[in-house]
Amino acid sequence: MHEITPGKWYSGADINEILRYSGIMNAASCSDEIIAESVRAAEQIGGTAHPKSISRECSLSISGDVCSIDGIEVKSSSLAEHLADCERALLFAATLGSGVDMLIGRYSAVKMSYAVILQGAAAALTELFCDDECAALERKYENEGCFLLPRFSPGYGDFSLEYQRALTEHLNAYKYTGIAVSVGGQMTPMKSVSAVIGVSRTRRSSRGSCASGKCAGCPNVGCQFRRV
Repeated sequence: MHEITPGKWYSGADINEILRYSGIMNAASCSDEIIAESVRAAEQIGGTAHPKSISRECSLSISGDVCSIDGIEVKSSSLAEHLADCERALLFAATLGSGVDMLIGRYSAVKMSYAVILQGAAAALTELFCDDECAALERKYENEGCFLLPRFSPGYGDFSLEYQRALTEHLNAYKYTGIAVSVGGQMTPMKSVSAVIGVSRTRRSSRGSCASGKCAGCPNVGCQFRRV
């Protein structure tokens, strides 16, 4: 489990990413007021968040469209294809904490337009935190001659959201990060992520890395939030 202390960890947030997650695709088309609100939102989310992550190396075997991850059987042709040739897998979960949910909830009641930007900032900072955590994992595995594939989360392709509960329970994520998952796969706190990361002896440059290649590895090419 990894927990960072609050502070300026969020200073690397990209305003374009905040706008993209807010449904605004181009900063050049935004008013100065929207840009200023995006900066403010990043500072508020970053100052409120209490980011935590956890990861665990697991055994992996694939038979057809079924992936067995430490005995958790996941039926998903998308995941099976993504993990092809991997010898192991990591389970990964991360969250910004419940304080972010409360902050967004307060603004949702008084200024919905700004709450939307806060949601965008929280999504962008969740990805930023996950990227930083996964970059550290990548360095560790590269020292062992292995490479990590991009994070592949429930909800990608036919990898059902229902598997989030089994994955986070296997990580004991509630104890270490406070992440809980409903029977239907809904995560709390809202700004939380679970993922499977393949461990391979071969670098797949076309798909990017664990920390930077999410969209490259995701089959949902019609996603409105997809990076070009």
